[in-house]
Amino acid sequence: MEKRKTNIEKILRGLLWMLVMAGLAVAFLVSANRVPSLAQKGFARQYDTIDEAKRSLGFDPVLVPAYFPEGITWPPSFILAQQKPYQAVVMEFRETKTRETALIVIQSSSTGSDAQLQRIRLSEVTEETSYRLKGKNVLLQVGICDNGKSCSRMTWRDGNLRCTIVLLSSPFELITIAESMIR
Repeated sequence: MEKRKTNIEKILRGLLWMLVMAGLAVAFLVSANRVPSLAQKGFARQYDTIDEAKRSLGFDPVLVPAYFPEGITWPPSFILAQQKPYQAVVMEFRETKTRETALIVIQSSSTGSDAQLQRIRLSEVTEETSYRLKGKNVLLQVGICDNGKSCSRMTWRDGNLRCTIVLLSSPFELITIAESMIR
């Protein structure tokens, strides 16, 4: 009986040590996983919310549409933000039926960098016009995106940021979205 009790104690002590070691291993892996993001602060990273991206990068203001066409979901399905090598925020919104990206909103401090931040690109421009919208000079482009669907793109400057919106739809909805963003 005494020997059996000693064996059970040894087994329990061994299990306890295994749990402690497993806990230490998990803690080490969690902390090692965070080191790269701390060392590369400011470089492109995906965020869960717009507020989290703003807080983490000190990026303000982030222009978010107040109007969304029917069939486009809120909140954004993808948010990418960076401070280095230039400031940028990318938000993607999905279509409710197909769950595919239908709207991309980009703010960038580097002119011409918005094209490399788009997963859907306007590959063929069929119409292009410049005009003023709420006091801002905007460029509206209509054509075909690289996925073969018709789409529209609008760009304008807001302070030191260049804003770009790409919508897999007609320009009429795009203009309404842009109007809801311009202050």
